[in-house]
Amino acid sequence: MSGLFSHPPARTGVSGGRPELRFSAWVPAPGDHAWAGLTEHLHLWWPADELSRWGEDSFFDLEDNALVETSAHDDENVWGEVTDSSSGEWLEMSWRQVGSASTTVVRIEMAPADEPASTSMTSTPSAPQRDGTGAVRTGVTLTLVHSGWTAEDPQDAYEFYRAFWPDALSRYRRFMGAS
Repeated sequence: MSGLFSHPPARTGVSGGRPELRFSAWVPAPGDHAWAGLTEHLHLWWPADELSRWGEDSFFDLEDNALVETSAHDDENVWGEVTDSSSGEWLEMSWRQVGSASTTVVRIEMAPADEPASTSMTSTPSAPQRDGTGAVRTGVTLTLVHSGWTAEDPQDAYEFYRAFWPDALSRYRRFMGAS
């Protein structure tokens, strides 16, 4: 009897998408400096050698509420459009996949935090680090969540960002003075 109707019944409770990608990184800087490093000085740490339409000579910048890549010949590509933000706290972008009409969501949140015992890219909290004097070092934790993946999104794009975001955050950490 299942072939009686021309359309199969709608599946319920099945998302069909891939899990969100979530990474955190701690930086040894006050919130306002960490935010400026993330938004105003992005071109100084962004891994254009890994994510670029035109290669390492491209310039990345957050301008006019978008993450824009500009080639050496002034060609432009918009990677993400800011959909909402609260300066110094969080930024959310509609993220475009190159060669696809698909978009996902990248949300970056920043919060004051003591330095964790481990500064690897993880979402698991750990005990704070103490400097040579026994004082706890303070800074901010940046959390990046890349969500909205569907079953139609290419698996290779998902795997690319699974590797790309930890590297991008690692470069941001080094730029902000973390070891």
